[in-house]
Amino acid sequence: IPTGITVDLDLNIDFMDNAAFEAIHSWRLDHERLGGTVAIDELHDQWYTMAAGGARMAPAKSPPKPAGRWWLPWTHRRRAETGMTESESECRITQGAQEFHRRTAPLVRPIFTELAAGQQPTHLFITCADSRIVPHLITSSGPGDLFTVRNVGNLVPRAGSDPCDDSIASAVEFATGILNVHTITVCGHSGCGAMAALLDGPATTAHLRHLGRWLRHGDSSLALLDDGADGDDPGTRLDRLCRLNIRQQLANLRTYPAVDEQVQAGTLKLMGLYFDIGSARVEVVRPGAPGSPATATT
Repeated sequence: IPTGITVDLDLNIDFMDNAAFEAIHSWRLDHERLGGTVAIDELHDQWYTMAAGGARMAPAKSPPKPAGRWWLPWTHRRRAETGMTESESECRITQGAQEFHRRTAPLVRPIFTELAAGQQPTHLFITCADSRIVPHLITSSGPGDLFTVRNVGNLVPRAGSDPCDDSIASAVEFATGILNVHTITVCGHSGCGAMAALLDGPATTAHLRHLGRWLRHGDSSLALLDDGADGDDPGTRLDRLCRLNIRQQLANLRTYPAVDEQVQAGTLKLMGLYFDIGSARVEVVRPGAPGSPATATT
């Protein structure tokens, strides 16, 4: 290994004895002493980390857990923290792609080979652009399952609404007219910034022309809250609005003729999901009649 370079070392092991630790650790110290950098990423248990902290090594008495750290944010991964500054966000993308090529691509390539001929998703999944919402993670879905649309506030403008928005309308048309999805899901979440902006009033987004205009599509959700449509919901005013907004967007979907016709024919279902970020729990929100509380189950 050339002196002074950055080395990424993946330890995909079930156990590390003291001799192996000493060999790796001594090499690492020497390499770093000569100006190099070593990033060690452990895919199973943290054998190297524990040994470096002084723990005695003993064989595991239970089968190793499968690698399950792919979902961690960049800031929680050892490799991303090594020599990385906040101004180097582009490096995180490229390093993430490299990690995908190393670990994931060989595993999913057969699936993507099948999908290369076309997609047949069963769901149109409309959710918020919030970075904390990961549709495939919270629904345990995979490539080809969800036709996904994201926007600020998981809003669905009513058909023919002003201001006009063709991005949602075109997605609905494509999903129902070409892909023939079976279900349309609207997924909202706790602590939504778009809903908070609605509660704070137009002055909050006065300097953000496009955002302010977009949020006008959420006025009907705010009206539901003001009318007490959430019944005895004990949540905060913000989280109550986040839940009601899901129900309102489900109602807005029925203003699209193709959606309404297929729902009435029984070939299309509408459902809502509410993701509580703090507890990592998903609730199912059923469409409700005006004035009735949305039902939610975990």
